Amino acid sequence: MSKYPGILLLILFCNIAIAQPGWNWPEEPEKRDMALEKQAYYKVLMQTDKPLEAFNTISWLWKNTPDLNESIYQDGSKIIDDLLEQKLAADRKLRLEDSLLWTYDMRIKYFGHKAKVLDRKAYTAFKLYYKNPDKFSLVRELYQELFSLEPTQVSDFNLTPYMTLATYYYKSKPDEFKPTDVLDVHARITEVIDLKIAAGENYEKLQKEQDKVDAFLNSLGDGLISCDFIATQLVPKFELDSTNLNLAKKIFSYSLTAKCTDQPYFLSAGETLFFKEPTYSLAKALADKHYFLKNYNQAKFFYEELLKLSIDKDQKFEALMGQASTEAKTGNKVKARALAREALSNKPGASEAYNLIGNLYFLSYDECRQGESRVDDRSIFIAAYEMYKKAGNSQQMAAAKEQFPSIEEIFTENKEEGQKVTVGCWVNETVTLQRR
Repeated sequence: MSKYPGILLLILFCNIAIAQPGWNWPEEPEKRDMALEKQAYYKVLMQTDKPLEAFNTISWLWKNTPDLNESIYQDGSKIIDDLLEQKLAADRKLRLEDSLLWTYDMRIKYFGHKAKVLDRKAYTAFKLYYKNPDKFSLVRELYQELFSLEPTQVSDFNLTPYMTLATYYYKSKPDEFKPTDVLDVHARITEVIDLKIAAGENYEKLQKEQDKVDAFLNSLGDGLISCDFIATQLVPKFELDSTNLNLAKKIFSYSLTAKCTDQPYFLSAGETLFFKEPTYSLAKALADKHYFLKNYNQAKFFYEELLKLSIDKDQKFEALMGQASTEAKTGNKVKARALAREALSNKPGASEAYNLIGNLYFLSYDECRQGESRVDDRSIFIAAYEMYKKAGNSQQMAAAKEQFPSIEEIFTENKEEGQKVTVGCWVNETVTLQRR
């Protein structure tokens, strides 16, 4: 007879599980019955908040039926978590922590799903040891292995902890965990975030994680890495092999951190990286930099690539506005306006787009005036005013209004306020006549 009479009914039901897939019950009847009994009993002990007894019971299953079912390790993790909440002697606590991490190893050994289980193990180790510098190397190894696997298998909740670990490790043991190690971790997390976004995962949520990761890096100060370090230690190697993807990643990432984006190696490394592994954030960084440097042809190319990589309306708006601004700078006003209008279709009411169109109109006076009618010529400022009004730009509204035709000019040309006037030239807009 069972020595646990209170669970005989549960054992009866558990016998049904013998035929179910996923359970490897022992073939030997005696051992099978004991396994059924132990499995049912530890479940009851868990439900009645007796983690110590549950641990002792489930340990028999680990020893005698290690491949019984993945649940004995999943439940074991929960049982150990409950035990660790109690007041324990230091040596007992250490043994239980080791056992907790061991349960994940056994899940991988007998049931696979390495990336998924390692994801949980790394996070568990982080929670256990993020305040214990003696354990940082162990946790680092787990995260290094996790991040070397399929990037999209890394959970969002494991992004910031890895950077937290790198920050604490560097602060507590700078001789062991160097600035380049911190930057490598930051670069890898950023790369994984970009890949997850490209795979269609939640952009806003992942961007928040990126902001947290960046904040940890910035908290270490500007001296973490220098432009001189990049120029003397990395750039010469890159010049010898400009196809070296890992080196390009480091130069680009470190340049952002050290604020060396005005250096030529920032663009060269970034472009090498982009053509190997194009991402939205990389295309935007390159496009914006070329725009700032007035390399408008290059800026135009990368803004077009940015649009191709866009996955939502906000990103499409950003890409189209970049293109519109670039076309405006090169004098292609018709195309600039068309792109701004397309941007508005993705983000209705956006002030940036209306401001850009308003500026295009305002700055076209000399180009478009015919010299035959001051009222007609100055109606272009009314068109600009209407765009600034939609943008909510009161300052530019006032500047445009100062250029409206006067009431005397309107009267002299036998026109009236409120009548419709067509602005010619490339603008081709109909406006309501107003005086300044």
